Amino acid sequence: MNKKHISVLLEGHENIADEGVNLLKAKGYKVFFPKSAQHILSDSDYYLSDALLVRGAVIDKNLIKNMKNLNVIARCGVGVDNIDTKAAREKGVPVCNVPEANFISVAEHVLGLLVSLSHHIVNGDRYIRTGRFDVRHHYIGTDLSGKIIGIIGFGRIGQLVAEKCIYGFDMNVLVYDPYVKEIDMANVQKTETADEIFKKADFITLHLPYTNELHHFINRNVLKKMKQTAYIINCARGGLIDEIALAEEIKKGNIGGAGLDVFQNEPPEENHPLWDVENIIATPHMGASTNESLERMATGAAKEVIRVLEGDSPIHLVN
Repeated sequence: MNKKHISVLLEGHENIADEGVNLLKAKGYKVFFPKSAQHILSDSDYYLSDALLVRGAVIDKNLIKNMKNLNVIARCGVGVDNIDTKAAREKGVPVCNVPEANFISVAEHVLGLLVSLSHHIVNGDRYIRTGRFDVRHHYIGTDLSGKIIGIIGFGRIGQLVAEKCIYGFDMNVLVYDPYVKEIDMANVQKTETADEIFKKADFITLHLPYTNELHHFINRNVLKKMKQTAYIINCARGGLIDEIALAEEIKKGNIGGAGLDVFQNEPPEENHPLWDVENIIATPHMGASTNESLERMATGAAKEVIRVLEGDSPIHLVN
């Protein structure tokens, strides 16, 4: 092939911003949109592609092994748990991500859940539509000012959440992150253990990657340490929370509720135990889905592809 071929593999109703595709086409690359991994392996235009551009589609060892000319895999996002990075490394294929593309959007989503939970906005909306104006006397909110938010994981998103909570809501911040040695930010206190956050925080937000070691990081024992009025927010990765234990502890009144944008299984089951829990706000992994974020993710991933195919090193190498 004279021209470089790029396969953009999307899952379900995913899309990719035109700006990213246009960058690749401007370089003279041919861009294909195979329907699935199986289509890639059955069509020479696809399996001879020089690069893969993906969002949530699973890129497994078999696909990596059988793409003859594969030189780079670029993820339009941060997490790469859908990509077999080990198989790519063994083949000498760099896997890249765009860690700076969506942190603003995700941080804002966290704040949206924070305000909605503290002021019972979703419950109020649900009941006023049924004529229950009187529920305003039942759902009594809580001010965020002066409250403690515990941030577990203090990367780009966690830091921005902290800034917005301090300067926007006058909150106090506790941080647990074993990889961060010092924090130079007013009203932020670093803790030595996550337990201190579980016991003291009025709101807890997770900003961790998912690994086998962190599976059900938030489990029944952890939930029992939290304040009965505390809320937990997860816009990081499903699997960090034991969702069955969460549903049961909220029903028992042992914690106040939760805001979840990610789930252990996506999409979650239709009869998921969280669905009949009143103080749960759930969104379908859409924290990074803003027009601006999608454009930054697509163009950032496309630039990584271009760098590798032109003989340069990627900026954000994962493997």
